[in-house]
Amino acid sequence: MQHFGRAIALLLVASTSLEAMESLIVRQEEGERHVEGRLLVEARDGGMLLLARDGTIWALQPEEIVKRSSDDRPYAPLKADELSKKLLEELPAGFRIHQTVHYTICYNTTPAYAQWCGSLYERLYRGFFNYWKTRGWVLTEPDYPLVALVFDTRDSFANYSRNDLGDSVDSIIGYYNLRTNRVIMYDLTGIDGVAPQGGRISDAARINHILSQPAAERTVATIIHEATHQLAYNCGMQTRMADNPLWVSEGLAVFFEAPDYKSDKGWRTIGAVNRVHLLNFHRFAPRRAPDSLLKLIASDKRFREPQQIADAYSEAWALNYFLLNRRRDQYVQYLKKLAEKKPLEESTPDERVDLFKEHFGDLSELDAEFLRFMARVR
Repeated sequence: MQHFGRAIALLLVASTSLEAMESLIVRQEEGERHVEGRLLVEARDGGMLLLARDGTIWALQPEEIVKRSSDDRPYAPLKADELSKKLLEELPAGFRIHQTVHYTICYNTTPAYAQWCGSLYERLYRGFFNYWKTRGWVLTEPDYPLVALVFDTRDSFANYSRNDLGDSVDSIIGYYNLRTNRVIMYDLTGIDGVAPQGGRISDAARINHILSQPAAERTVATIIHEATHQLAYNCGMQTRMADNPLWVSEGLAVFFEAPDYKSDKGWRTIGAVNRVHLLNFHRFAPRRAPDSLLKLIASDKRFREPQQIADAYSEAWALNYFLLNRRRDQYVQYLKKLAEKKPLEESTPDERVDLFKEHFGDLSELDAEFLRFMARVR
């Protein structure tokens, strides 16, 4: 997931969301443009967060707002056909649209690959909503068609994504953009070691065969991981630009990504043991610090340090796996509390820990139970 810049978080919040439609003329480096949307947060200095009709969140400084007006029209997200038209206008020539029940996939690779992605996304969508429903949480349907941009090659993906990802674009095969609310990726049948040489695969059966192989495990996991972020931020589970602990956000995405080699699309089972992260956690456990759980809950720091990020992801997965298997009802209530967080409202480390303790009790006791449980997972 590509994280939103935090500069605007320094502004003082003066008002919360309004349902009226705001109409702005905005001047940025690319020039002036017209933006319509719903006000999420307005600061005392005139800066704001605006949720546009296509689902993009605009973080605007006062000097970027040339003109502003509002009217009595209620805020209304773009419909699928309107959103498709907007996407095709934004992207280079050659892109087409594949529409599913819940997704708008804009692509310039083969139609078969776009259809494969759409089918996989829809399976995740159904599974995600059913998973939480059976655990007592009926999530809300997204306000927008969920957008995925699928590029034909790594180079075209990199050219589009470099502004978002910087130098790391060369090591990433897909991501969820928190600002635009889109998943961006490229045709994975062209990845070295996954597909045979010779160009794009245009046959659905061949795509299924290629991407259900063990060599493709991490690529399919990435698709599911990033699409899980997108779902969580569009169903009432998490709020974009709110203080969502990364051990929750990333741990849940890893929880849903576990592949299933019996499936012709490489993924089917929700909540299966994630073998990659289980192995990493077992390697990490002997050198795990006594206060590791406390630090994971209190701060996102470990996810941003290259030396610790692999351990942080494995522990985040393990903690989510433990809580959803042994403390499910408490965890669902904890997630519902996190879902109430508002954009730009920061929690201190102590506040994060106190909220966790409120739902799970003493950390030492929980940590001991957690380690006993994970020692038995194979």
